[in-house]
Amino acid sequence: VDPTRGERFYDAIRKYWPELADGSLQPAYSGIRPKLSGPGEANSDFIIQDAATHGIEGVVNLFGIESPGLTSSLAIAA
Repeated sequence: VDPTRGERFYDAIRKYWPELADGSLQPAYSGIRPKLSGPGEANSDFIIQDAATHGIEGVVNLFGIESPGLTSSLAIAA
């Protein structure tokens, strides 16, 4: 992610999270994430993070979860 575009990200996020502090965002990788397990193997390529991991109350990260997981994301978050 291009760090010179930071203000655009802050502006967009502050529409629904006005308290976002300056300096909270950190540019990182953005793109297609490869699968870590093949067909017939146990699912080992998703990560669920909550406030205990990243320190932001009310935010749950669901990394690498495909469509069925996204459909049930509210249940996962509960």
